[in-house]
Amino acid sequence: MRNFLRCLLLLIPMIFAGCHHNADLNFEPPRPAPPPSGWKCSVDTVYFRNSVYPVILTGCARTGCHDQSSHKSGHVLDNYADIYALVNPFIPQQSKLYKLLYSNSAGRMPPDTPLSAEGKSIIYWWIKQGSFNNGCDSTGCDTLNVTWTKSVNPVIQNWCVTCHSGSNPQGGFGLETYDQVVTSANSGRLMGAIRQEPGFSAMPKPGIMKLSPCEINLFAIWIRTGKPQ
Repeated sequence: MRNFLRCLLLLIPMIFAGCHHNADLNFEPPRPAPPPSGWKCSVDTVYFRNSVYPVILTGCARTGCHDQSSHKSGHVLDNYADIYALVNPFIPQQSKLYKLLYSNSAGRMPPDTPLSAEGKSIIYWWIKQGSFNNGCDSTGCDTLNVTWTKSVNPVIQNWCVTCHSGSNPQGGFGLETYDQVVTSANSGRLMGAIRQEPGFSAMPKPGIMKLSPCEINLFAIWIRTGKPQ
C-alpha cells in the first residue's frame, strides 16, 4: 500500500502536466483589447496585417527561429502563406500554430519567452474569424489633420517599437518617443526606411511587408507640416 501511494503521488504532477495542454486549448480567451480611440476599422475584427503579423513577426519569425535564414523545423513564418499553412480556419483548437503556443514540449513557440495573453488572444480570434489576409488603415487617411498622437504614433506603436526600443534598438535608433521619432525624421532615416529606399534599413520587413501608401503619406505630411503633436 505504501509503495502504491508513493507511485500515485509521483504520477499526479505528470497527469496534471499532460492535461495542462488540453485545458488551455479548450479555454476561449477574452477578445483582444479594444483599439485605441480614433480607430477607423471594425472594432470586432482582428486584422492579420495590423495585429496578427506583428505578433508573429516579433515572437516567431526571428533569427534562429522561423525567419527565412533559420526556418526552424522547416517553417518560415514571415509571410501570410506560410502562416496560413499552419492554421485550420475557424477552428483555433485544431490549428498547429495555436496549439504550439501552449505546448509543454520543446516545440513550444516561442521557445524562450511565451507570448503574452494578449498575443495568444489575437491569434485565437483571428483564426476563429477565418484567418483572412486582411488589413486596414487604422488611422484612416485624414490628410487635413495629421498629428503625432492621432496619425503617426499608432503606426509607430504597431510596427516599429518592438524592434526600435530599449538600450540596443535595431539599426541603432529608437522610436519609442516623440523626440526620438522627430530626430529620425530630421535625419531623413525615417522616410527612407518606411519607403524602403536603397541605402536605408527598410522597415517594417524588407521584401515581406511594407506600410500602406496611406500610412507612408501620413508620415510625409506630418513631417512637411512641422511634426505637430
